[in-house]
Amino acid sequence: MTTHPTKLSHVHTAASLAQRRDALLAECALQRLALGVQTRQLLEPLTGGNLRHTLATRFKIPLMLGGAVLGLALVRPRRVLPLLRAGASLLKHATAAIPVALALAQRFSRKDAPP
Repeated sequence: MTTHPTKLSHVHTAASLAQRRDALLAECALQRLALGVQTRQLLEPLTGGNLRHTLATRFKIPLMLGGAVLGLALVRPRRVLPLLRAGASLLKHATAAIPVALALAQRFSRKDAPP
């Protein structure tokens, strides 16, 4: 018995091709519906009051730290401003160095190194 596609070409009649096409169209329609449902579920947290709640919970700590730094800058500007400048410079250097360090770490952590 053979299963080669060219030898089974006589099996594909117009009726079987039409059934196959209808099945594929139905499957595509179900996929479109599923994609629509998943898209709505992904965007649900971003609607109305949920957006405000999500942003408020994620930005509490950064806002508190920013308020503390601003308060210190207003109360003791001679001590805080040099620290802020040094911190900004350190952050700039760190953002440039982190991708390089990650690339090196990935290169050295490969377990399946070529022989």
